[in-house]
Amino acid sequence: MNILYGTLGYILITFPYAIIWHMKLFHPLYLKWGYFGEHPSFLLGFTSMIFQGAILSYGYQFLRIDHQSILNGISYSLSLGLFFWSCHVLAAMAKNANLRNWQYFLLETLYLTGQFTFFGILISRIHS
Repeated sequence: MNILYGTLGYILITFPYAIIWHMKLFHPLYLKWGYFGEHPSFLLGFTSMIFQGAILSYGYQFLRIDHQSILNGISYSLSLGLFFWSCHVLAAMAKNANLRNWQYFLLETLYLTGQFTFFGILISRIHS
């Protein structure tokens, strides 16, 4: 049941957070950089979040830690978030010259830090 709750929690945190961050707060910058194609697919983005939330929630149960500890939840989530950051931010910068700037680097780093910190708190609360 914790995997289901973790997955749902990840979606409830990440989907609105992503829309507010990318489509409202910093939308002009992301458009300028060509971050989005002409027609972004919210369904595919939502589907990716289902997979991410399920994988993160599934993996947490196998750690030999106090699962109720907020610090452990954040440490776990940020560790995997760092891996995700390298695949998401650095790889995007490698592929798209428009993204090779300090603003993109900083915004996406802050965004992902928030996303995975919030999830780390949530997953520890789910296990308490």
